[in-house]
Amino acid sequence: MRLIAALLLALLATAVSAQEPQRFELTYRFTFNGLHVGKVTDRFERKGSRYQLVSMAVPNGGLAQLLPMLTLSSEGEIRGGRFLPYRYRQERSNASGKIATAEFEWHKKVLTQTYKGKSRQAVLSDGTQDALTQLYTVPLAGELTPQLEFDVSNGRELIHYRYEKLPGGMLETPLGSFETVEYRRIVANPGDNAISVWIAPALHHLPLRIRVREESGVFEQELVRLDYRAT
Repeated sequence: MRLIAALLLALLATAVSAQEPQRFELTYRFTFNGLHVGKVTDRFERKGSRYQLVSMAVPNGGLAQLLPMLTLSSEGEIRGGRFLPYRYRQERSNASGKIATAEFEWHKKVLTQTYKGKSRQAVLSDGTQDALTQLYTVPLAGELTPQLEFDVSNGRELIHYRYEKLPGGMLETPLGSFETVEYRRIVANPGDNAISVWIAPALHHLPLRIRVREESGVFEQELVRLDYRAT
């Protein structure tokens, strides 16, 4: 019986690891205050334990002169079903002097954030994510935990985020109808951005919709196309 149980556990572990993403490309319809302003394309690729994740927000043709293209990139390692970022970078096409970067030195527990050419260091806590990987912690882990909690660096500052899990309901999308789970940021201060991410368990636990409410308005992404391959 012990041998059979051990074999079952081994098979279960293999099945879980086989669901980890190997590569994906996701395209989102991007809106601001309900107006369609462009698209966001996120690309993830894994080679062994190393990963690269890139997100590009491109405005519609008519708005290209008014809105910049925003590029976020993250690279590092995947360990124990979690992202271990090494480098993060954020840049806008119209502001070359406002590049934000983050360097994660895990062996020293030091985070170096650089913005407008000025660097600051902070203590690097276990589980710290960058602004891009935080959106894909659930697809990578392949499970829906009651809460998500971690520090997040956007290259300018280190922010502590907490998300609670809520029923997300059925969402109608260009890809079909999906039952979802919502992860909603627990806002501590009135000026904090409100963030909600709707996860579709039947769609590899990918973010189906992302909404950010800040002082300037409401930004929203809706998944319209995907190309996904698991390990």
